Amino acid sequence: MFKSKRGAHELQTIDGAQSRIDSQPQDSSLGSIVAGRVPALVAGMLNLLCLFWVTFALRYTRLIAGIFANILYKPYPIAKDPKFRACDVTVVLPTTFKTPAELVQCLRCIVNCGPAKVIIVTAVGNVSLVRDLCALNSFHVKVLGVEKLNKRNQIIRALQEVATEITVFADDDVFWPRHYLEHLLAIFEDSQVGAGGTRQRTRRNASPNIWNFLGMSYLERRVWNNITTNAIDGSISTLSGRTAAYRTKILKNEEFYWYFTHDSWLGRPLNTDDDKCLTRFVYSRGWKIALQTAAVLETSLEDNPKYIQQCLRWARAHWRGNFTVMTDESYWRSLDHCWGTYVIYLGQFQTPAILIDGTLSTLLYFAVQDCSECTRTVLFCCFAAWLLFTKVVKLLPHFYRYPEDVRFLPVSILFGYMHGLLNLYALCTLTTTAWGSQSLEELERPKAEYEQVVPLLKETMAEVSYTEPTPGKVMEGDDYFSAMLAPVQCLG
Repeated sequence: MFKSKRGAHELQTIDGAQSRIDSQPQDSSLGSIVAGRVPALVAGMLNLLCLFWVTFALRYTRLIAGIFANILYKPYPIAKDPKFRACDVTVVLPTTFKTPAELVQCLRCIVNCGPAKVIIVTAVGNVSLVRDLCALNSFHVKVLGVEKLNKRNQIIRALQEVATEITVFADDDVFWPRHYLEHLLAIFEDSQVGAGGTRQRTRRNASPNIWNFLGMSYLERRVWNNITTNAIDGSISTLSGRTAAYRTKILKNEEFYWYFTHDSWLGRPLNTDDDKCLTRFVYSRGWKIALQTAAVLETSLEDNPKYIQQCLRWARAHWRGNFTVMTDESYWRSLDHCWGTYVIYLGQFQTPAILIDGTLSTLLYFAVQDCSECTRTVLFCCFAAWLLFTKVVKLLPHFYRYPEDVRFLPVSILFGYMHGLLNLYALCTLTTTAWGSQSLEELERPKAEYEQVVPLLKETMAEVSYTEPTPGKVMEGDDYFSAMLAPVQCLG
């Protein structure tokens, strides 16, 4: 009896020991699994974070560099004894004569700057009317005509009459400050500079609507981007045709005439994209392009839904011009233009913005999903704040001047994302080369028949006298927020 109890106890002890031995490999196996998963999870998070930061850097390095470039960029000083003065300039003004009153205001500002000569080129049917309008305002200008309104042909027609060393092309809806040419000509103190322009602003209406604000924000962003690339390595996507100065010898020759009038896209002659073609020609001939930030011109853009058509035309010109440079030219990939290569030619494929920002948000979400809720909240709040900053930073000078326009910011951000989709649509419709917001055929017809001329002239003069001019404004100082703080009337 005693022996059987003892044997049973020994058997129970042996079974317990065996069960402990059997359980040890299982615990060890579970630990090894956990130990293996933790590094894998950490490695996965690190990989996602690395991918996030690489994408972030590709997307936003240019913005960070742009902040410093715009703050540190210094305007060209006016020399005590400048190489060129206003008397060395011929202003060429191609016009459709769509808005006579605006043309008069534009001419007042230009004539007030004292160029040697002003040449207006319009449709033959409107030449006499433009001459009469200029005579009424005592503008000493030369008016030429072309059979078909084509900005390239209008420019070539005027170039044949230019005898000065500097030629300035200007649109018929730009407004210069009084000393605009003095500042603009300062860029040519550098003998390697062949062309250049200045800052631009969209004319702000007395009671701006959302379309007017979108036009203002468009030019603010464009000028920002141009200053960034030009300050870093001298590159620029497009020297705007609204106002641009050129050494006449670069353009007044048969080589340029042929190059300019035979520009095409997939075999289709181009009437638009003239400023892209001019920019390409100057760079390809070894000249530099400079931006003078010491003066600002104002211009008017569509302040109605036609603004969408303008955006589409600009987007198509952007794609066509860049693709032409990348296929036909070599300067864009030179070491001298390495920053421009990254920002202008490679950066154009970072569209639409909603796709890139959405990718960054997704990467961040999966990278931090195993973090605490507090950590995730802080990280996403920081990222959202950064995205908001990127949408606002280029508009800070405008909001500094007009804080009440902040009310348009939400719509502006939404339009910015929609603009990326417009870019994709423009990419798919590059064969559309017409002007999107106006019909040139209609504008070629005489603005008024004989019996309508006097009423039209009276109406134009009355409209000009009651339309307060909003000229450009000279910048004061070199800092980023100083642009257009002090108005300088162009009418004296």
